Order: sequence, then C-alpha cells, then structure tokens
Amino acid sequence: MKPSFTSLLHRWVSPGIATAILLLTVSPCAAQDESNPAAPSAPPSSTENPRATNLPANLPASISAAPPVDPNAEKKKALRAQILSLIPVQRHFRELLAEVLVCSYEGRGFRPLWDESTLQSGIHRSLCTALSAHAFPDLLALDPEVIVPSITGTTVEQRDLAYSIALLDAGLLVRMGPIPGEKIWEEWYHDDTPGSDDWSREAIEKDLLSAVAIQPFDIPRVLEALGPKNWIYRELFRAYPGAKEAILKYSGLPQIPDPSNSGSAKPGELFAAAPAVAAHLIDRGYLQMDPAIASTLSSMTPELSSALIAFQRDYGLDPDGVFGPASWRYLNTNAADQYRSLTINLHRARLIPNDMGDRYVLANLPSAELFLFEDNDFFADSMRIVHGRASKDTHRTPVFRDVMQEVVFGPYWNVPKSIALKEVLPKAQEDWGYLSRNRYEIVSNFNPYNKSSHRLSPQNLELVKQGRLFLRQKPGPTNALGHVKFLFPNSFNIYMHDTPAKAFFHRSNRDYSHGCIRLAEPEKMGEWVLKPENWTVDQVKTAMHGDDRKSMPIKDGINVYITYFTTFPRPIAGGKIVLAPARDVYGRDAVDAATLQAVIPWNSMGAPAAAAPAAAAPAAGAPAAGAPATGSSALPASTTSAGTAISPVPAAGAPATIPTRAAPVRAVVIPGPE
Repeated sequence: MKPSFTSLLHRWVSPGIATAILLLTVSPCAAQDESNPAAPSAPPSSTENPRATNLPANLPASISAAPPVDPNAEKKKALRAQILSLIPVQRHFRELLAEVLVCSYEGRGFRPLWDESTLQSGIHRSLCTALSAHAFPDLLALDPEVIVPSITGTTVEQRDLAYSIALLDAGLLVRMGPIPGEKIWEEWYHDDTPGSDDWSREAIEKDLLSAVAIQPFDIPRVLEALGPKNWIYRELFRAYPGAKEAILKYSGLPQIPDPSNSGSAKPGELFAAAPAVAAHLIDRGYLQMDPAIASTLSSMTPELSSALIAFQRDYGLDPDGVFGPASWRYLNTNAADQYRSLTINLHRARLIPNDMGDRYVLANLPSAELFLFEDNDFFADSMRIVHGRASKDTHRTPVFRDVMQEVVFGPYWNVPKSIALKEVLPKAQEDWGYLSRNRYEIVSNFNPYNKSSHRLSPQNLELVKQGRLFLRQKPGPTNALGHVKFLFPNSFNIYMHDTPAKAFFHRSNRDYSHGCIRLAEPEKMGEWVLKPENWTVDQVKTAMHGDDRKSMPIKDGINVYITYFTTFPRPIAGGKIVLAPARDVYGRDAVDAATLQAVIPWNSMGAPAAAAPAAAAPAAGAPAAGAPATGSSALPASTTSAGTAISPVPAAGAPATIPTRAAPVRAVVIPGPE
C-alpha cells in the first residue's frame, strides 16, 4: 500500500514541523479576497480535498476541521459594491480603487481612515487645483460632499468613505493616468516588464497609508504620495507650471527662419537671423548680452557662436557653432508648443516605473539617444543611436522594456528572410561575387555553434528563397552588426549592436534602421555593461576584434527601457537636467493628443473651440519644416516647431468620455543590420 503524504511527512521531519506544514496545505490565505468571483464561496469539504483526509487523528478539532468562513466577507462584499456604484464608469482603475479601499478599511477594522478635521467641505476646490497641476482639467475631480448622500448601508462612516473615494480617485488619475497605459504605449506591457510594479494593490495601499499619515493634511502632498515618483515624471511635473503660465503672456521672442529654407550659418558668417538666434539664447540663459545690442547683430559673432556651442553640447547636438536645422529644431520653440508637448509627455511619464532598477539603459527614440544610469538614477553616460525608419511601419522600433542578458562579441548576422529576398539576393544575382566578398554564407540553421555551410550555387540560392536554407553573415569588419551586440530577448527580435555604417550618427535625423538599435559607441557600452565583471575598455576592444564569436552572460541582467518622449529631461554633466524638445519621428504626439483629448486641459487655457480631432496617425516620415509664430498665447490646432501636426482641442462642453485610440499599427519589426 502506498504511504500517505502525512505518514511520509512524519518520517522526515519532527512532529511540530509536520503539523505546521499540514496547516499550510489546508488553510486558505487569510488575505483572500472574498469579492473575487473566482474564489470559492465556502471552503472545500474533506471529501473534496484529498489532503484533508490525511490529517493526523490527534490534531485539535480547530485544526482538523475546515477553516471558518471569513467573518468580514459580507462586509467587504457590500463595501466593494457601494464603492463601485460611486466611481465613474470611465475610470479604468475603478475595480482596483475599490479593492484598495476595501483592504485598507479591513486592515483598520473598518474604522475611519482620515482624521475628522481633514473632512472639510471645501476640499473639492483644493482637489481640483491640485489635479490641474498634474495636467488634468479642474472639474475632473470628484466632489466628496456630492458622494456622501449616495452612501447607504455600509459599515464605514459615510463622510470618511466619500473622502477616501475622492482622494484615491484623484491619486490614481495622477498615478495611472486617465486611460489604460497600453493605449499610449501599446507594447509596454509585453514580454518582460522590468521595474517596480507601482500599479499593484499592495503598492497603492502602502502609499495610501502614507498619504493618510501626512500631517498637517495637505492635498498636493497627498497626490504626491499617491502619484508617480520616477525621475522623468518629477522633472516634467516641475516644469509644467512654468510652461502653463508662459502661454498666458507674450514672450516677445522673434521667430527664427528655418535654415532648411534660408540656409545654415557658420561661426563668423553674415546671418540675417542672428538677432533672433541671440534673443532665444539670451532667454535660455546661454548668452549674456544686452537685448538691445543683440538686436543689432548681423553675423554669427564669437560671443553668439560660443553660446550656441554651449547650447548644442547640452542638448546632444554637434557642438560646432553652426546654426542649422538641428539647432533650429531645438531652439525655435514657442510657449504654446512647449506647453502642448510637456502636457502630452507628462501623461506618458506615468508609465515609467518608480524604481527602474539598480543599473539600467534608457533609449529615447525621438532624441535618438541612449542613456546609462547607475544606482539611484545616477546618470553615468550617453551616446547617439540610430533606430527604425519612420517611413515604414514594419521598421519602426517599438516602445517597450526588457532585460539585457547577454553580450555577444564577433556576432553572426542572421539575415531575416524578408531582407534576404528584397535586398541581399537581388544583389547576389547581379554580382555573383557579392556574397563571398561580404562574407555571407548559406547554412541549414542559425545555430551559432554550427560552423558548417553550403556552397554558393544557384540551386542553394533558390533554396534560400524558398526558406529551406538560410543566409548569415560571418563575423568581421563588414558584418552588418559590427563587432558586438547586446541581447535582451523579446518578441520583436530587437537588440542593440555595433555597425560599420558610422556616418548616420552625424545626422540630426537618425531613423535609418530596420528596427534594431545601432550604437555610436559600442566600446563604451560594453565597458559599462561588463563593469561588474571588472572589464576594461581595452578588454572590450580585444574581444570585439577577436577571431571567434564570444558570448558573455550579464550577471543579474540590466533593465532596458525604449521610450518615446518628445520633451525629455535630458541629463547632462554636473548632475544638471535640461528640458529638451525632440523630433516627433513617428508622429505619435498627434495620436496621443487625440487619445487624451477629453482630459488634456487645453480648453481651460483659453484655446478656441475646434472640431473633434481625427483619430488616425499622421503619415509616416520625417516631419515637415515650418513653425508657428513664436510667443503666441492661444492654442489653436497647429503644428509644433518640428512640424508635427497637433490635433485640435474638442469644443467646450463636449462629453467627458475617454475616447478610443485609433487601432495602432502593431510593431511587427523585421530585424536587420540597421
């Protein structure tokens, strides 16, 4: 006869430990949510639970019997139903809000959460003001005094519950945004999702208890306790009040003509727009010059060129003192553009985890830059990148996050079938020596340890075309991936790598790849990634230029975030941060403005009413040149200084429903050499 689980357990461990283990196998989690429809309404009987039949006969009745029903189950069920009936159906987090409050009240024995002196009738006005500071319309906040009369038959004090609902609702709007995160960044929650889980019930409940403990009670501090705490949101939030105030007054800054049309200017050259450039640099604090003198400039003087070089260095541009299209894009921004962009990007920043990891990589696609961070978000270094082409939907680099796990020196490039068919094979048919000259080989599979290959012949090329054989490029100086690649396995097959095509890094628009991310300084990246292993840059260079492929696992992994911020708090030397505009390379600003139209507070800033915006994204490609007049205080439907169309604001009094985002083109990326 097969021995029972209980008898075996008592043979292996002491009686006390055996009893404890048996208790864990039969007792449900004390914190089980009785409101969960998937949870059993009553504990299983001994006949339904085979483990229960194996309990020792001498256990106390309180242990051997089925666990008692949660005595608070009905209270929690009624409280949850009451809360849900009071939260607007548009709130995508309403179920989570109810769960957090039910657990919080249960933890306090259903006693009030807030001090009675906190529950003042004028709190709604303060709540509206605090919400508006986080880029929300004033009237989006719930009024607890309006909620109170609707609360009936709960075990929680009415006013306390009403104020808890209103305060947590505002806190979750700030924390989680007005719409689900996947409607902003569709791929952000796919594959691995590194970083802290700030939207979990436990995390929110912990922050709610911190908010309750704030003394003296202060609504902005309550929303700060409940809101995002990542450094990107913090910097954008800090800049928001100034941007909001700036659109209400005329700045007096002249518009700078687009150098793409009027021509660039080198240091010392005559330049008709020199006074306008000087005015903007004075406004930014880079040029110390009397405005009256600046208005008389006729050329790019040494003082003006030096100020421009300092500006270019801080904003990641070539510090050459040449005023061209890239410098124009970053310098010629007006108050309306800055406010629009800051508002949209503040909503995006809610998706960033509060704790991004001990060491992490952040690539921002609009600025085409990559940043390296150490403990406590300490900025370590940066470099330029090249990412997916805007002109082809299937080549656009997706916005997502994952964990870097491996560095491969001397990598093979496994040519995707689509690139083999459209690009490599046509060249091979025109030039029979193309494949061998560029170190391509025909293989049966992409196993990097498979060193055997098939001879180059028309028959084998036909098998490649049919997908029965494959093309790959051997390691070496002509390899499309360069000498090293950095892998963070994901469903998009996106990775970072070196490249022999260095010229693209000197361009202001750097969207030229098939989706993968090319690194301007792979040696620097390798040294930083392998620093815990005590690698030096010389060791990295030696491995990169070695004869054989070499794989290095990354101990503990490194979090990777590929983001999309068209206004980005760019870290620079000395622990400083500059708020840098960036090219809306994929036209996402217009799409997100349409998605967020019901909650972007542009109407409250005096913008003229306009028809509802179209939900479709603008045509792919580089943004058109041209900028709106600088210093405008109104916010009509317009374009940014980079030329990206911004959807008009909905008419005043439009229904405050959250619109559905147009179905995005899912980033089905064809990985390639670029």
